[in-house]
Amino acid sequence: MKTDQTSHEADAAPSWFERPENIRRMILALCVACAIVVLADLFYENHHPHFDLETSFGFQAWFGFVAFVAVVALGTALRTVVRREEDYYDR
Repeated sequence: MKTDQTSHEADAAPSWFERPENIRRMILALCVACAIVVLADLFYENHHPHFDLETSFGFQAWFGFVAFVAVVALGTALRTVVRREEDYYDR
């Protein structure tokens, strides 16, 4: 469903999150935060690992990334199953 933009919405300045310089800052901040968390793994010891692999450096980081990629891939595959025509609810 499309809505018409009023002249106020069309002339509005981009929000803080839409400005290119702030987008770069957010991406940089996210990368720095991720690096800090991975480097913190040097000072943290998992006292009760279930598998030997859990003691490897950066395990939580790469395991989380692999899980994220798997969820996105499964969601993309699920989309082909549950997808409906664009006018499905208008019929």
